[in-house]
Amino acid sequence: MAAGDWKEMLYASQTGDLELLKYHIQRGVNPNYQHPELLTTPLIESIENKHVEITKFLLENGANPHLKAGFSNDTPLKVAQLQKNDAAIKLLKPYYKSFFQSLLFWKKEKKQ
Repeated sequence: MAAGDWKEMLYASQTGDLELLKYHIQRGVNPNYQHPELLTTPLIESIENKHVEITKFLLENGANPHLKAGFSNDTPLKVAQLQKNDAAIKLLKPYYKSFFQSLLFWKKEKKQ
């Protein structure tokens, strides 16, 4: 992956360019890559800029909904809540529910 590929994909997430985003995902650019200077992900950028289609596409194509922003240490769900981005919250909540259920299941198994 060339640095320009990731930067273009981040730009697509910021501006809502779904076709450019699809192009880079199809070429194998990692949707979870965090640039060492920007410390953000395409998912977080799509949420901050309220591009619901982009958020949905990223989640469907391997974006990690638990990966925190580097500077703020906020999860994508926290970013959506801070932005009052109800559409993103609705998309993200099922990922958090299943994540926490798996933790509770593990805890239950551990006690036995």
